Amino acid sequence: MANLFGFNDFDFKGKTVGLRADLNLPYDARSKTLSEAPRLRDHVKTIQELTKRGAKVVVMAHQGRKGDEDFITLEKHAKILEKFLGQPVRFISLDSNFGEIKNMNPGEVALLDNVRIFDDETTKKSIEEHQKSTLTKKLGPLLDYFVLDAFSVAHRAHASVVGFCLQIPCIQGPVFSKEHEFLQRFLKEISFSKNDVFVLGGAKPDEPINMLERLYGKGIEKVLTAGVISMLLLKARGYNLGKSEEFLKEKGYLEYMDKISKFTGEKEIYTPIDFAIEKLGKRVEIDIKTLPVQDQILDIGQKTIEEYRKIILDANVVCMKGPAGVYEKKEFSLGTQKLFEAIADSECISLIGGGNSTDAMELLKVPTEFFTYVSLSGGAFVEFLTGVELPGIKALELSAGKFRNI
Repeated sequence: MANLFGFNDFDFKGKTVGLRADLNLPYDARSKTLSEAPRLRDHVKTIQELTKRGAKVVVMAHQGRKGDEDFITLEKHAKILEKFLGQPVRFISLDSNFGEIKNMNPGEVALLDNVRIFDDETTKKSIEEHQKSTLTKKLGPLLDYFVLDAFSVAHRAHASVVGFCLQIPCIQGPVFSKEHEFLQRFLKEISFSKNDVFVLGGAKPDEPINMLERLYGKGIEKVLTAGVISMLLLKARGYNLGKSEEFLKEKGYLEYMDKISKFTGEKEIYTPIDFAIEKLGKRVEIDIKTLPVQDQILDIGQKTIEEYRKIILDANVVCMKGPAGVYEKKEFSLGTQKLFEAIADSECISLIGGGNSTDAMELLKVPTEFFTYVSLSGGAFVEFLTGVELPGIKALELSAGKFRNI
């Protein structure tokens, strides 16, 4: 691991510490309610450790993206943090002068509003340029240290991720460190393994395709597909999916056909042999020979589950990225549930990654201890495994290099 700063390198007593966490929670726009996620509880432990050491903790986080229905204020997040911490959490609006931070006492916690409210938070800039972004200029002079605890945002060159690294010592938090260490070890495992399996699913094709392009034949030996990527691959292999093709077109996913077509002849990349659709509100399974159907494919079927299970049980290393179906609907969570169970029953080294995967585990009540490691990251997890340099890690390296001997 790079020579990064850790908690034990500093005395936090009486110091003001900025903490970048990932509090991007599942949001129901109809009821305007948030659901708790595993990453929230892990960041709470980091906050508690800092307050125990006498720090004044200023938490930074985002929720959604501008224009999306889950792009909301973090006032409700502050209340959720209060519940888990068992102490008050100050909520600080971004249009204030942050004067409340100056008046904080050791052991107190504050949460800034959604950092993506600032227009230049997500502007494409270099690490050096982000030292002058709005958040950095307003908050930087009030902080003694900055802690990056969210590996899940480390692939973003955003102001709240990289903007403080040349101003104050920037430190990897416990959640970040744990994730970074395991992913490094996992990369070594798949480079030595002769029988590794990647299960790629989910509702978006870009990250699974990215993994195929960079790792297939160079670490990935077998791939079991589900979700959107399996639909694209089946279409590339000549199948007419019926209504599901309308879904792919509406979402703009057909633009990935050129990329996925490169893998049509790969025998070690498996696609489902049966599926689950909805008829009169119930799960109905159909064989691949039945295609096309005028119903949306919502899950893999029992035959596919059994085929995939046998492959998983024989594997030395398994990585699962993305659920097998629409797990939010009970009738179509079966594929995801059974794949989790197969991985848990295997004696393999296992990694479950991606926000939707961990959300599915939470909803389906699958214990995390069944697996070697459960990643709280999505895009960062994929980019790290595929060899992309993460801006968050680079910023921590720059800060350690600048401040280590000062």
